[in-house]
Amino acid sequence: MSQTIKQQIGQMIIAGFKGLQINPKDPVVRDIQQFNIGGVILYDEEVSDPNERWRNIRSTEQTKSLIQNLKKVDESLLICIDQEGGNVQRLKEEYGFLACPSWNEIGSHNDEKVTHKFAASISNTLNELGINVNLAPVVDLEVNGDAYQSKESRCFSSDPSIIADHSQIFVEAHQNKNVICTLKHFPGLGSAQDDTHEGFTDISNTWSEREIEPFKQLIDQGKVDLIMVGHSFHREIDPDWPASMSEKTVNGLLRTELNYDGVVICDDPMMGAISNQYDFETAMGQIINASVDLLCFGNNLVYDRDIVPRTIETIFGLIDRGHIKESRIHESVERIQILKQKF
Repeated sequence: MSQTIKQQIGQMIIAGFKGLQINPKDPVVRDIQQFNIGGVILYDEEVSDPNERWRNIRSTEQTKSLIQNLKKVDESLLICIDQEGGNVQRLKEEYGFLACPSWNEIGSHNDEKVTHKFAASISNTLNELGINVNLAPVVDLEVNGDAYQSKESRCFSSDPSIIADHSQIFVEAHQNKNVICTLKHFPGLGSAQDDTHEGFTDISNTWSEREIEPFKQLIDQGKVDLIMVGHSFHREIDPDWPASMSEKTVNGLLRTELNYDGVVICDDPMMGAISNQYDFETAMGQIINASVDLLCFGNNLVYDRDIVPRTIETIFGLIDRGHIKESRIHESVERIQILKQKF
């Protein structure tokens, strides 16, 4: 490959940043130009600093302008957003965007026309703004009302086939507008009682194999562009590591058993389930050796203006010491380039 190994590592990084607009001196511009990051992720609210209100989204025109200026720096960027609807949406009605009900509310109708209208509305909005990756839909099963995802109204149904059928409608509506969709959170977070944002989340006693059925059905249909692996821990799948850091989960269960060879993105490594349990170097080594392709740093739970160079240097050091093979990086970059070319 013509890119240096550090530039290739950069392609594996999605990074959050501060700013309703960008200027040439901003860290995100440096990260795109100097470090060759694969993409960015946008948020509306600033979480890392209680004294700041806004992150990247305040109005329709402002957001569109921000994205246009990002693409002027690198038109191949993956511009990512969480636009599930309901409690997890960044493009809110109060900023001038269309109202967006929760995925669970859409599921309560179990009506393909309702799902299609919902998906078309979101994908049209994203396409008009220039956003090309939606970190949705959630295909986690509705297991019980006390589970964290259920309380957040993020689960569509308790029936894997219904989830798969409606998720296919959601994905196809986005694909028709050249927007990549992301199935999440492999191998299924529907039964989790805890929040991976906060800390260690063990699903060993609550998870069932039914939870991978929506993923399996959609993979078998060839409808999947991107899958997000979560940070849940399941001792029967891997007694040592949470899903995002687990070779047995990603390379074994997802890639080998379910025959998925597309791009895998991990949930934010800054979440407490990872950052509170493991040092940064261990996490990076495990995530990449697990066969994850894209590292999604929201950079909003805690803000680090140098998260991109720090990540690249950490991974390069692991390669230099023989803990990660260069071929592992090449594999991921090849998958990412195929995905980018497709859209």
